[in-house]
Amino acid sequence: MKSVLFINTKPPYSSLATREAIDAVLATAAFGVPAGLLFIDDGVFQLRKGQNPQPAELKRTAPMFEALDMYGVEEIHVCQASLERRGLQPDDLIVPVQIADASALRALLNRFDHLLTF
Repeated sequence: MKSVLFINTKPPYSSLATREAIDAVLATAAFGVPAGLLFIDDGVFQLRKGQNPQPAELKRTAPMFEALDMYGVEEIHVCQASLERRGLQPDDLIVPVQIADASALRALLNRFDHLLTF
């Protein structure tokens, strides 16, 4: 079966990209397709604890990220350099992640059959 890696590059609440990516990964996993997530660039902010989307009048996405495990989505990767550039640590994130350095990112991108960027 083909696998899909969803690559999240946009900050939360700047558009509907975050919600669309979560919906897509949950739907993909619900059909038994191996799915993973990669957060890179400003996409790492999607996982930051304590977000308040009220000024943007959008719903919180944290509960949806917390549901990933129930759908069998266990591969959640975060770009190490993106975290460091934004002053974030793994403990600042709402779900457990696998930190990927440059070589791990290359291997990850090569391992999945399909890549979808949001």
